[in-house]
Amino acid sequence: MAKNCLQITHEGNSIQLSWQRGQANRRTAPVVPFEHPFDEKVLDDLRWYLEEYLRFPYGLAPEKAIEIEQKLQTWGEQLFELVFRSSEQARQFFQAATSEGLNQCDLVIISDNPEVLNLPWELLYSPSDRLFLAPSLAGMSRSLSDYPIRAEMGKLPQNQLNILLVIARPYGEKDIALKTIARPLLESLSNIRKRVNIKVLRPPSFEQFERELNDKPEFYHIVHFDGHGNFDPDSQGFQHSFGIAGQGVLIFEAFDGSPQIITAAQIAQNLADCRVPLFILNACKSAQEGEENFSSVATRLVSLGAKGIVAMAYNVYAQAAKHFMGRLYGELAAGKSLSTAVSAGRKQVLNQPHRPSPKGDKPLQDWLVPVLYQQENYTPFTPANIVDDIESYFEETVSNLVDFPQEGSYGFIGRDYDILQLERAFRQNNIVLLQGMGGVGKTELAGGFARWLDETQGRGFIFFISFEHGASLSNVVNQVGRKVWEDKFFQYAAEKQQQAVLNYLKNNDCLLIWDNFEPVAGFPAGNEPLLSASERENLQRFLKDFRGGKSWVLITSRREESWLNCAYSLVNLHGLREQDVEELAAKILQMVGVDRAKLSKEYLDLLKLLAGHPLSLRVILPHLKTQNPLQLIEALRLGLDTFSGAEEEGRDLSLTVSLDYSFAKLSEKARRHLPFLGLFSERVYADLLSRFSQGIDSEDLFGCRQMYKTVFGENLQTEDWLRILNEAVKAGILEYLGDNFYTIHPTLPWYLRQQLVSIHRAEVISELEKKLLNLYVIHCAAFDPEENSHVAKAINSLLVEEPNLLQKLRFAEQQQNWGAAASILRAIGQVYDMQGLWAKYSSLRQRALAHVGITLPVAKAKGQDAFEYWMYLKGMDAHDAIRLGELEKAKEIHQRILDELTALNDPSLENEIAVANANLGMIARETRGWDAALKYYQIAIEIFERTGNYSKAAGIYYELGTLAQAKWDFQTAIEYLQKALLIYQSEDLYRCAGIYLQLGIIARREQNFASAINYCQQSLEIFQLFRNDNFTAGAYHELGQVTKEQGDLDNAKNFYIQALQIYEDSHDLSNASDEYQALGEIAKLQGIFDEAISYFKKAFDIRYAKQAWYQVAETLVEYGETLEVQGEIIRALRIYIQVFVIDIQHNKEESGYKDFIRSDINTLARIVKQIGENQFETIWREVTGEDCTGETRDIIWSVRDNLE
Repeated sequence: MAKNCLQITHEGNSIQLSWQRGQANRRTAPVVPFEHPFDEKVLDDLRWYLEEYLRFPYGLAPEKAIEIEQKLQTWGEQLFELVFRSSEQARQFFQAATSEGLNQCDLVIISDNPEVLNLPWELLYSPSDRLFLAPSLAGMSRSLSDYPIRAEMGKLPQNQLNILLVIARPYGEKDIALKTIARPLLESLSNIRKRVNIKVLRPPSFEQFERELNDKPEFYHIVHFDGHGNFDPDSQGFQHSFGIAGQGVLIFEAFDGSPQIITAAQIAQNLADCRVPLFILNACKSAQEGEENFSSVATRLVSLGAKGIVAMAYNVYAQAAKHFMGRLYGELAAGKSLSTAVSAGRKQVLNQPHRPSPKGDKPLQDWLVPVLYQQENYTPFTPANIVDDIESYFEETVSNLVDFPQEGSYGFIGRDYDILQLERAFRQNNIVLLQGMGGVGKTELAGGFARWLDETQGRGFIFFISFEHGASLSNVVNQVGRKVWEDKFFQYAAEKQQQAVLNYLKNNDCLLIWDNFEPVAGFPAGNEPLLSASERENLQRFLKDFRGGKSWVLITSRREESWLNCAYSLVNLHGLREQDVEELAAKILQMVGVDRAKLSKEYLDLLKLLAGHPLSLRVILPHLKTQNPLQLIEALRLGLDTFSGAEEEGRDLSLTVSLDYSFAKLSEKARRHLPFLGLFSERVYADLLSRFSQGIDSEDLFGCRQMYKTVFGENLQTEDWLRILNEAVKAGILEYLGDNFYTIHPTLPWYLRQQLVSIHRAEVISELEKKLLNLYVIHCAAFDPEENSHVAKAINSLLVEEPNLLQKLRFAEQQQNWGAAASILRAIGQVYDMQGLWAKYSSLRQRALAHVGITLPVAKAKGQDAFEYWMYLKGMDAHDAIRLGELEKAKEIHQRILDELTALNDPSLENEIAVANANLGMIARETRGWDAALKYYQIAIEIFERTGNYSKAAGIYYELGTLAQAKWDFQTAIEYLQKALLIYQSEDLYRCAGIYLQLGIIARREQNFASAINYCQQSLEIFQLFRNDNFTAGAYHELGQVTKEQGDLDNAKNFYIQALQIYEDSHDLSNASDEYQALGEIAKLQGIFDEAISYFKKAFDIRYAKQAWYQVAETLVEYGETLEVQGEIIRALRIYIQVFVIDIQHNKEESGYKDFIRSDINTLARIVKQIGENQFETIWREVTGEDCTGETRDIIWSVRDNLE
């Protein structure tokens, strides 16, 4: 706190200076007459300098600004003379109060007159000190006369500084930008977000304002109003002592976006009732009459009890607001007083004087803009501990954004009015379509809107998904489900998943962004839709069911999507607004090294001609390095006048002309080779371009080298490509990602392909694309995750090329090159499978089936590759069903495959028929249909042995071995497994591992532990060699089983944990449940009962969701025993009754059914004997809803009577 305080008190037509040191009595200087020191021209010049100069710093404006800057000191001296040299005592007071430094002195101006309060007191200039006082004082504020200090505020939260930000823009496009203050404010607070909690009021209506404050009384430290203020002389109500009727008002925004005028008295009452101490006002200058009286709002709020008001006397530039607000809130968050925080913010503005202008950054003396009103010094927030601990820096910033693309090189710029439109559209409708031309910035706006909502508590989870390559509803459902419920989500069937996601979205404030939606139904018009009719219907139905819920959907497209028939709201997107264009242009020019200050005024005309189109700006402005603005304008206008091409749907003519100009300025080599990029999507890899150009192999067996030379005239090395691509980056056509990867804007492949079409025949381009397809097929083979020793590298190599792989997959299907399609889908499908992106993988398979043929006869008629592709696709559908535990569905798929194979009556398909039977046998075995499994296996083995296919026969021997093992016929199992091992040992080490594992299981069950461990270790080593994590986990599990039975519980636990880690990482919950079960049993044996119960609960949740009743009963038995051993007999009984009911209802087909029931009856009889019949019957009734009667009761009672 400052040691000294100077007060300038105005009353009537006089002023008086007083001084107080510490707690000493206040001393007063003589009263002196007051005359307004400035005429209207001075105030107009000051306002022009602060608000208008940098908007158009051309012509005479710079000289006028310099003159005003030179007068600031003179005006400040006039104010100083008026106060501190009005008398000898006033002079002495000032010297005494500042003798220990200006930073030890507060200055307060006290008045009730708006003309006095509105004077630029911050300009006070001390001739002797040769400096302006405001930036150096400890604090400077304004106060009202004759208004007592109100009672202390209640206890406010001290864990975070809580801020309610009200951004009202009722005048739409005529208003200032939505985030003029909020954007720099959020940027400046990014480093202290853990200590600051900011919420933007949505909608910014007075009703919502009241609701928010009443819902959270004594919560907010600050209400920050960013909008319009006024003084209404006709307003009735509180009569201020200014001697006139009326009062200050703030203009909120009604639900429909219209102005909502609210008196300061109404606002202050809400602040007082809800104990909000501070109010921060941004003077929002449009053309509304009376805005020069914004201070009246501030004084009104102070007079009605607010502890402090920070206001802006003039329009504030975003950069100045960023510096001021960031420092202000940073100081408040650190526990400083409001006066100290304002002073620190003012210093920050003074020390960072440069503001953006069309001629580059220019200095502006706008440190005098912020003003403070308060009746006493106030500290709103005192953090318990402001010392940063190192652990706090380990934590990642919490974000609700899911699967969002990275921002571009220039970041997100502007679009404030468009964001305002989106916010208003979503108030009326929870489904909005954002329509705009290609390259106009739809994706950037969607991302910017999402980040804005995320930073200001506007939504919960925000999901981004691109439909450019044919995403479907299953992708949407999978994305949401994975984020919300993690692994548990995948325990359920697709129908249940979709219903759960829909219900979640309808009841929670989420945002779904569906980007690049136009190809879904075919784009441009006449093109084949990316999604099938049924997939489009699913999306349509989902949106209809989605309507009216809490979540929002934002769809971006180059056209309207009326086929959705969901009554969406339409928002049209056009070019950037003038101020945003200038900001983006400044960043582009800075990156290419062009000094804006040296550009002629025609530069602004050039920006207007580019019509705010972001991509046009990106490709044209770099040419200012070698061309002047006028030359560029003439060239572009000539291009527009002479353009003879056909305008395509969803594309802007000016963009095409801009690209033409930029392309023409490239080197001849770049112009010749860059059109090759028209065959790629989203990104391109220089090394891969070189590999194609030089030939995939030294012999050029695929003809790529020769084809490239035929089309482009020469072959290029990697170094050549890097020079060309970097030239394109400098021209704004590409962006560099790193590691020789470059980003291609979605609009560019179309343009570059047009360049190809203009030079070469369609057949030549088609042949070139076929050769490129071959390259990607080879790429997939080289990085096949199952065949690659560096799995992570293989996955990354496929993922980084994912957009191109998906594009080539579609091309292969269109060309009916089924072999290539299968190669690409297998490779990318493995990646999706490993990453748990099953819905995405399934969607691609369903699309592929639509191309190759829904039925086998249709596919087979298209050739052997099509036949094999169909078999692969259906086989993977069955695999998916097995993963989900939907064995009946998997059986139906394999049965259909078998039926269709048989119906073809083709002797050459015997092996395929045998495989189909083997798959059905496997499913029958999994469902414990032993006889059916044996029948299918015998058919398969007969075919394989007869046709001499011993490798396949070995697989059936293996299955027969596991079948015999499941039936506890170990001798038969060993015979079959040894037959399989004899075949595999000479040709397939990998398959030997599975046999060793089964032999280990049998050895364990025969209590031959040494052999069991030996077999399991052999299996483990092979699986690890081949990097098959799932089977490695199986080997770990079996080692756990062996060591558990040996009594080595600690080692058993370690083996189970290693298995569990693998299953959890691969989202394999079904197998993970076995590890939870095993770990629970270990904990039970070790007497760690709480841990055991936790594991059993996790196992139960998974098994119950799968309706795996045999396993559910197994888990519940262990759970009940764990409770019983702790003496919780009643809880255990409830569990045992559930086990009995499950076995009776669901486990009759299990081979050990009679043993299960016998065990259940014995357990229940034992409990009856302990607790008595009455209590047992009561618990039975509570659990089952029925009485324990009839045969069940008789058997339990009989067994009880025979217990010793």
